[in-house]
Amino acid sequence: MLEYNDALTIGDVMRYIATEHERTCVLQDNNGKLYGVISQGDLIKAIWNGAELITPINNIINPNPIIINTESKDPEGDTIKLFCQYGVLLVPVVDNNRKIVEVLSVRKIISDKYGN
Repeated sequence: MLEYNDALTIGDVMRYIATEHERTCVLQDNNGKLYGVISQGDLIKAIWNGAELITPINNIINPNPIIINTESKDPEGDTIKLFCQYGVLLVPVVDNNRKIVEVLSVRKIISDKYGN
């Protein structure tokens, strides 16, 4: 998870995604609230359309990503359902104020259940 600021660039998010071995970057504001997400696909599309590594991410952030609310009785099961339905690999779990409680990864759920 990265804290959003106006200076974040495509290169910063690409570095984060590569380092964390995920395909999506969750962005939070300075209060820990969900700001949005950027997927690897979003980055590829932006570069395909002429963006560069130094391009700010402002225009490619998805401010309304798929989320799970903390009231979910089975957040891991819901994450797998969302993966099957939408192909999302990472899902923020947020409270009613959009504060991020955790980020669930399909990769981690499967690894925890079935081993490496």
